Amino acid sequence: MTLHTNEEQRLLLMGCGGVGGVIAGGLLQGGRDLTIVTRNEKIYRAISANGLRVTTPEGEWNAPATVYTHLDEIEGPFDVVCLVMKGTDVEQAARDVESHLAPEGYAVTFQNGVVEDRVSAILGRERVVGALVGWGATMHAPGVSEMTSRGEIIVGELDGRLTPRVQRLKATLESIGPVTASPNIYGVLWSKLTLNCATSATGAVTGQLLGEMLRRNAGRRLALAIMSEAVDVAEAHGISLEPVGGTLDVYQLYLPPERRGGGWGLDLVLKHAIMLAVGTKFRRLKSSMLQSIERGRPAEIDFLNGYVAERGQEEGVPTPVNAALTAMVREVEAGTRNISPDNLEELLHC
Repeated sequence: MTLHTNEEQRLLLMGCGGVGGVIAGGLLQGGRDLTIVTRNEKIYRAISANGLRVTTPEGEWNAPATVYTHLDEIEGPFDVVCLVMKGTDVEQAARDVESHLAPEGYAVTFQNGVVEDRVSAILGRERVVGALVGWGATMHAPGVSEMTSRGEIIVGELDGRLTPRVQRLKATLESIGPVTASPNIYGVLWSKLTLNCATSATGAVTGQLLGEMLRRNAGRRLALAIMSEAVDVAEAHGISLEPVGGTLDVYQLYLPPERRGGGWGLDLVLKHAIMLAVGTKFRRLKSSMLQSIERGRPAEIDFLNGYVAERGQEEGVPTPVNAALTAMVREVEAGTRNISPDNLEELLHC
């Protein structure tokens, strides 16, 4: 069985929150044959009754949609499966969907962090395409999603080849917005990972908005140390990082190990200025990990700082700050540590 043409492809999307709602709405607006699965009964009922309501910088629309709550209600196979749930749920989703994939079908991973290796262990590396979402989104109500900032989706084969199927996927996703096919998807994913590691988990343990954290010298120092450890691990694994959003070069923020404990110098002025600019631009950004903890949901720490620490251990690369932050988030989840800005000072002494 050969992979269908764009017009004939059957698409399945699993997970329909903020990002998933925008992706689903864009695909439906583009006339794609899309089926949605969500475990959330409120989202299921809202979409069944009213369709998907989507707002982007380009406009608003309502899209009727076919939606289910369980995969066993659906007859496969599907050519492309978009996995758009939290990283904590993606492995089970991959197991569940495996039998619904067409012989040449594949899954596309849209998670924060790096989940591709775990999904590949279930489906096979040749049946996974990585993706990065470069815009923000929120779900205002069940079935009501908004793209809150501009950006692009980047997709790529895990082995770096620009294959016909990834070019076909690019064309399919362009009904959502700009899409780039990358020959270095791991470099793209790791670049975003370094930034997420410095912002999401720190927000979860301090309870602060990004602007509040990065206004403090201590907050900027900690962020630089976290990102520098991630760069060390990426390089140890032979991964070359790509500029974030095509502009922010993570290597510009790199500090060698001997400079991460403090001190000052002219080389730090630019790095702190960049972090201040990021903090100013995204000053109202609330950590998604903090929001998960507040809702009683598992944090994605194992796919962010925990992943960096794990991959660092494989190559003997020290990651004391990422490891300590991972442990701290787990303590917050367990209720043995309070969320407080004081946690930031403790991390600086790792």
